[in-house]
Amino acid sequence: MNEPLAQLERQLELLIEGSLARLLGAELSSSDVAAQLARSMHDGVRTDPQGQPHAPDQYALTLHPTDIEVLLERGENLQADMAKGVMEAARSSGYRLGREPHITLAVDPTLPRWQVRVIAWHSSNPLEFTQAMPQSSDTQPGRLPIGAFLIIDGKRHFPLDRPVVNVGRRLDNQLILEDAHVSRTHAQLRVRDGRFVLFDLGSTAGTRVNGRPIKQHVLQAGDVISIASARLVYGEDPGGPPEATPAYRPPFPPKPAGDQRTRAGNWDEDLD
Repeated sequence: MNEPLAQLERQLELLIEGSLARLLGAELSSSDVAAQLARSMHDGVRTDPQGQPHAPDQYALTLHPTDIEVLLERGENLQADMAKGVMEAARSSGYRLGREPHITLAVDPTLPRWQVRVIAWHSSNPLEFTQAMPQSSDTQPGRLPIGAFLIIDGKRHFPLDRPVVNVGRRLDNQLILEDAHVSRTHAQLRVRDGRFVLFDLGSTAGTRVNGRPIKQHVLQAGDVISIASARLVYGEDPGGPPEATPAYRPPFPPKPAGDQRTRAGNWDEDLD
């Protein structure tokens, strides 16, 4: 392990064993959390033309759903306290941050209890901090947000590289979610004024963002979208999705977008 990474890991471990030990408890390994945070931060560092290193400001910690519930019961400020610690560790290691770090807690029911997975990314291009770019460049109507993506259940990424993305159980959706509680066409992501907006399309189970039901919502980096059992973390990074996650692949060969006929008979009667 190189010295900067080892130093960063020690700082984060001291933080977790200190101020966060009560919240994380004995079940979650402080050394493992620190090691993964340090590695994600270190691997995501980008250097601007002046040679200044910029650390990622978005971090997603994925655990088993039951573990997330336990952690949140221990303290509502867990994410804020962890973000503060990440910021202190980054700055003491000489890294710059474009903004205060944001910590997202995501769930993956396939993870063993008290095993954590960490990924990190930049919410904006650190190379732009030193360049005189007009603020309006990020909000041109119809322009895709640069490097937008979804992290699906903390395991796979889905690049948002088109202005409209349909989400649902039907095979002609761009993002297919295999869950009986997901509607055939459940939700849609659409670019509006240079931002992705999430729309619930009258689904039966509904769509939530950060735990709150929505009909439409302008997405920001770190937002957690809940559709039935699926958890989708929205991110933006000019470098693209985190390399630690493989790309999403549809479970079946996609049907043409125009093939939207509904099959008659009892097979579809309990579905929407």
